[in-house]
Amino acid sequence: MSEKDILIERLERKLAEKEREIRSLKQVVGMSYENFKEEILSEVNERLKEFEAKIVELSKTVRTLMDEVLYLKAEISPKKEEVAKKVVEREEEKKEEKSDIIVCD
Repeated sequence: MSEKDILIERLERKLAEKEREIRSLKQVVGMSYENFKEEILSEVNERLKEFEAKIVELSKTVRTLMDEVLYLKAEISPKKEEVAKKVVEREEEKKEEKSDIIVCD
C-alpha cells in the first residue's frame, strides 16, 4: 500500500466517524426539541388549569356578591316605600298647618 492509500483510508475512517457523530447529534437535537415541546405544553396546560380555577373562584365570588346585592335591594325596597310615604305625609301635614294659619293684616 502506498502512503496515498493509507491516507485515504484514514480519512475515510475519520469521515465515517464524523458522520456517526452527526447522526447521533441529530437524534439528540430531535429528542431535545420534542422534550422541549412537551415541557412547554405541560407548563401551558398547568397554567391554563390555574387560570380556570381562578375563573371558577371569581365566578363564585361574583355570584355571591350578586345574591348579596339582590338581598339588600329586597331589604331596601320596602323601607324606601315607607320613607317615601312618610315624606308625603309630612308634606301634607305642613300644607294643612299652613292652611290653618290665619294671616291678619
